[in-house]
Amino acid sequence: MVLEGVVVATVTPMFKDGRRIDLGAIPDYVNFLIEKGVNALFVNGTTSEGLLLNTEERKHTLEAFLKAVNGKIKVVAHCGALRIEEVLDLVEHAEKIGADGVGIVTPFYYRIGEKGIEDFYARIAEKFQDIPIYLYNIPSLTNNWISARVATYLHEKYPNITGVKDSSGNFSHVLSLINDTPEDFSTLTGYDRAFLSALFVGGKGCVSGPATVFPEFFVKVWELFNEGKYSEAKEAQKKLTKLSLSLDDGANIPLLKAALKWRGINVGGVRTPLVDLEEEEAEIYKSKISSTLEEIGLNWKV
Repeated sequence: MVLEGVVVATVTPMFKDGRRIDLGAIPDYVNFLIEKGVNALFVNGTTSEGLLLNTEERKHTLEAFLKAVNGKIKVVAHCGALRIEEVLDLVEHAEKIGADGVGIVTPFYYRIGEKGIEDFYARIAEKFQDIPIYLYNIPSLTNNWISARVATYLHEKYPNITGVKDSSGNFSHVLSLINDTPEDFSTLTGYDRAFLSALFVGGKGCVSGPATVFPEFFVKVWELFNEGKYSEAKEAQKKLTKLSLSLDDGANIPLLKAALKWRGINVGGVRTPLVDLEEEEAEIYKSKISSTLEEIGLNWKV
């Protein structure tokens, strides 16, 4: 199994104006995450501003993350794009340089229906049969849903389509993906507050943006669950949820980057059309998060 446990949806370090990627900042950032005990990284996805990077930038970013990780944990490369030719190019590159797997978001902007989704992933899986492929369901941004039926069809026809990252925010849908797909198909939730609940019903882990800032409680939930310490895991999940909410559930990328800086990990600014936090706004967020940290017994110090 490539992905399980705490999978961090990484940010992409950039220089202050967001126009260029700061590849030199990646090693310190990666070391921070590895030292906190995370299980894997999901690179070039939504949290990474991946769709705002051109193809060459995405390739260089993945190369830098793989070099920094140096085999210590798994790295899955998000290769989704609007044009399938770009997707195929990114998957080919990820496989060539040794990524542990690839994630591919559904086609977006255009509503295409289940047949369109099946055909899209089939074209990719037919060409790349030796690298694990994870479906990526985030319908609030794509207008397209991956159902359990579609996931099952694709997995049974192409066994290297091995799982799904579900960021629907709909726990009923998470349950369907867990219960109504084959036993060897993995479901990971992108819905932080459902992390422990998903584990209890057979989910394999989470893929989280807030975990890039505060991996501690995500790792704690995973460890306590595996140790069978369920009451303690529930308490850790409550703290995790409070932290995630204070970070806008991971939907605010400028906030994630600012919060990392407050922890001592400088990952720079964001790329247009995203906008960095204004100074007053940043202070309000920092105060709010600081109060949450005090409440749950954590601090900003790395």
